[in-house]
Parts: sequence; structure tokens; C-alpha cells
Amino acid sequence: MRGWIRKLEAIAAAAAFAEQGEWQMARSILHESEKRTAQRQTDRVRQPRTRVRDRSYRV
Repeated sequence: MRGWIRKLEAIAAAAAFAEQGEWQMARSILHESEKRTAQRQTDRVRQPRTRVRDRSYRV
């Protein structure tokens, strides 16, 4: 959900700049948000899986 909100905010900011005629700034905002999304996805892949417990205490 958080990622979706960030993406929506980036699109809204880019639209505001585009309405004022700042096309390069709008493109750079969208490009920057795409780079962040790609970076987060690679960070998730690199993140080691941690185990919460060493033992299961079920009987």
C-alpha cells in the first residue's frame, strides 16, 4: 500500500509540473520514482531470509 501511495504522489507531482510546461522536470520525477522502485526490488532480493525461531515448540 505504501508503495502505491508513493507512486501516486510521484504521478501527481509530475502532472503538476507538466501543466506548468515543465516537461523535463516532470519526466525526471517519473524517472526518479521508477529508479527507486527498481532499487527497492533488488534490495528485497538481496536481503537474507531470517528465521524467527530456532525451534518449534508445538507438541
